[in-house]
Amino acid sequence: MNRFILMLLLALPMVFAACDDDDYDDYHPQYHNNGSGNGNGSGNSNELNQYEKELVGSYVSDDDPNNPFYLVLNSDRSGNFRSVSNGNTTGDEFTWRATSNTLTVLYNSDQTYADMEYYYADNHLYVDGIPLVPYNGEDNGNGQTQSVLVRQWQGTINGYYAAVWEEPEGEYGTIWEFTADGKGCQLDYDISSPKTDFAYTPFSWTQSAETITITYQTDSKLSAVRISDYALTSENFTGTMAYGDKNFTFAFKGVTGFDWSPYMGNTGTKAAAVQTLSMLRQKGSGMSRRGIFMNVTK
Repeated sequence: MNRFILMLLLALPMVFAACDDDDYDDYHPQYHNNGSGNGNGSGNSNELNQYEKELVGSYVSDDDPNNPFYLVLNSDRSGNFRSVSNGNTTGDEFTWRATSNTLTVLYNSDQTYADMEYYYADNHLYVDGIPLVPYNGEDNGNGQTQSVLVRQWQGTINGYYAAVWEEPEGEYGTIWEFTADGKGCQLDYDISSPKTDFAYTPFSWTQSAETITITYQTDSKLSAVRISDYALTSENFTGTMAYGDKNFTFAFKGVTGFDWSPYMGNTGTKAAAVQTLSMLRQKGSGMSRRGIFMNVTK
C-alpha cells in the first residue's frame, strides 16, 4: 500500500462531515435509495470512490511493537480493527466510507458512528493519529515469520469445564486469541448465554519446536497449560493439553472478527462505541467473570 493510499484512509471521517444535508440523513451518512455515486463520496452508490479504492487493505501500527493495532478495510465496505494493549485484545467490526481526508466507520456492536481524520506522511498512513504500515499477516514486525497460531480460535475443550470450572451441566465453548507479541486472551462461556455467563482471562504464550505453553494472568489462579501433542494448520487446531495433573483434548477452528468488547466493558452504550480508534486502542481490561463462572473459587 503506498503513501497516498494511507492518507486516504485517514481522511474517511471528514468525507461524510463535508457532504450536504441533502445527501445524508441527520448527523451521519445514511444513503437514500441506491443511486449512483460520483466518485467523490457524495453519491448514493455502494461503489467505492477514488479515495476509498486507495484505502482498501490491511494495516498494522509500528509505533509500539508490544501493543500492535491492526486495521482492515475491505473492498465490500466491511472492516475491522484489533488492538492489543498490555496483553489484552479489543476489537470490533464495522462498515466504512471515506472522503479525501476523513474515515467514517459504523460499528457493528451498537450501530454508532465515529469520524477520524487520516493523512499520509513519512511512508505511513495516519488514522486518528495512529501510524500505520501495510500488513500482510506474515511478519511480526521484527523480520521473523509469524506463527500460524497467531489468530482467533473457537472450539471446545473436552472435560475442562467440569474439572476446572465445576460446571458439569450445560454446553460450553472457548475462544482463544494469540497475538504476535506473545500475549493473548481466553473466553470460556455458556453457549446459550455467552454474554452473561463467561470467564475472560488474559494470558501470555510461548511456542517452541514441539510445545505451546499458555501462562494465565496471576490473579486468575488458573494453572499453566502445556500443549505438546497437537496438529496445527491455518484453519484447524486440535490436540491434547496438560492442565495441572489433568489432560484434556481440544478441537478448535480458526475464526475472524470475534468481538471481545462485551467482555471488557467497551460496549452497551453509545458513548463507548462512538470513540475513535485511538481511544479504543488505549482500552484494556484484566480478568473478568460473570454469571455461573463467578461461583468458582479459581
